[in-house]
Amino acid sequence: MSALPTGFVLRSGEERILQAPSPWFGLISARTLCSTNSSGYFSCVTGDCESGIIECPGTYKWSVVTYVYVRIDYGGVNSYTISLERGYNLPLVVVPSQPSHTCISAGCLVDLNKTCPEDLGLFTGGKQIGCISACRKYDTKEICCTHDFRSKQRCEKTMYSQNFEQACPHAYTYAFEDNNSTVTCPKSTDFNVTFCPSSIPDNTRSASFFATL
Repeated sequence: MSALPTGFVLRSGEERILQAPSPWFGLISARTLCSTNSSGYFSCVTGDCESGIIECPGTYKWSVVTYVYVRIDYGGVNSYTISLERGYNLPLVVVPSQPSHTCISAGCLVDLNKTCPEDLGLFTGGKQIGCISACRKYDTKEICCTHDFRSKQRCEKTMYSQNFEQACPHAYTYAFEDNNSTVTCPKSTDFNVTFCPSSIPDNTRSASFFATL
């Protein structure tokens, strides 16, 4: 099986099916406001991986984007987690192929830019295009739950993480999150990831990830 692509163009209404090996885990996110300059250098305003091309390197620094962590056949199950721990750039939803009371559709379906605290807004040309997490913006041990604050007792939720949590209750927003943000499914489950959805489920502008067992 060929390696999964590390970046591709997905226009409105398009979809792409990817077959992941088993076991596999990885991050899924979308970059926005992308362009290529006169020298052929490719870049995006949100989610840029600084490769200069559409494909991203195997490792790169965390971006201010809405992430989906996907795990295929780990511990005999497939699972996913929607994370706003680093920030937000667009809404998305994940729909499993075998829904149940535990294997549910989840997402962040609202425009968090509208409720983003003013000091965390990400702007370009005077227009807000994302919302930075407080940890990424201020990088303090109290907010990031590091060093002496690396416990739930010492590191409490902030008004910033609560803003994300209220808008997207199924998302991971804080280091000691206890809202069951990880969705667990049978290992034969496929996941449909839709960016900028209008409802659940919605198959427009999506990327489907399939486990090969």
